Amino acid sequence: AMAMVPGSVEILLGEDNENIQNKSIVCELFGGDAMMACMLVLCPMVAFYVSTWEQYYTGKLILPPFNGPTEGLLLGATLSIVSFLYGSMFWQSTSLVDAAIAKLSPQLGQESFIAGLDGCVRNMDLIVVASVVGLVQEVTLKAVFVTRTYGLQALRTLVPNALLSISTMAIVRMDPSILLRIPRTMLHLTSGLFVEQVTQLMLDHMVEENFEVRRRFVMIPQVGIAVMMMMEGMHISTQALDTFFLVYTTGLWVYLTFKVRLQVYEICDVLGIYCFDIVTPKSKTDMNANEILGTTIPARRSASSESKKVK
Repeated sequence: AMAMVPGSVEILLGEDNENIQNKSIVCELFGGDAMMACMLVLCPMVAFYVSTWEQYYTGKLILPPFNGPTEGLLLGATLSIVSFLYGSMFWQSTSLVDAAIAKLSPQLGQESFIAGLDGCVRNMDLIVVASVVGLVQEVTLKAVFVTRTYGLQALRTLVPNALLSISTMAIVRMDPSILLRIPRTMLHLTSGLFVEQVTQLMLDHMVEENFEVRRRFVMIPQVGIAVMMMMEGMHISTQALDTFFLVYTTGLWVYLTFKVRLQVYEICDVLGIYCFDIVTPKSKTDMNANEILGTTIPARRSASSESKKVK
């Protein structure tokens, strides 16, 4: 899904930047095109996190009939192919709904509610509505199932992802043009925060440790800037805001690179395997004889070995 995010935002907003507030019934319902773009980005992230959250408690990864690894990727590829053939402005038109109304109008009459939707529902609206409805259904079913078994305290593990979604929507709500000014920066920031959360949740599940909600320190700048933008009388210049998100995103991905590298090293060291070859055992020459396996603590040498080294 993340491979489709940049193209999806361009599809949603269209080639003409003035269309960011092009109104339709669905657009007015969700609060503008920028908010719809934000929802299109967040929906697959939230769905993936909730599925991982369910596996963290139940030990089982249960995918719905319509899921991201199969139908989601197929839908994303279809969006890109249609955009390539007909242009990104195809999603700003109302051709799909208008064609359906034209076929149904003779049966329902010109005064029906469906006939009144002629020219009011864009093609992009269908994609966003389908994504949001599917997400709400999936989150509700999984939340009810997990809380019935493990109690309401299980919901605290959803707090980091909820903060990510709410703060991102708040930022886009207060500054709708930000996805047009720095689209790549915002997408990399959102995806980086999501990766930090979901990979830590996966790791804690594998090593049977508790997921520490309070240790999601990388979320503090995002939540802080969102609160500042919503405060009355607080004015942040566009240049300062763009610079902040650029520095924040760069630092986040540097941190993630070191974190993942360290965790992969520790796992391979403890298991005595190579990263991309778990069949071939590590040779003794590749292991540091001066450190205890799985740690960076120097091993204590015996007196005889020390005397031999001196000789």
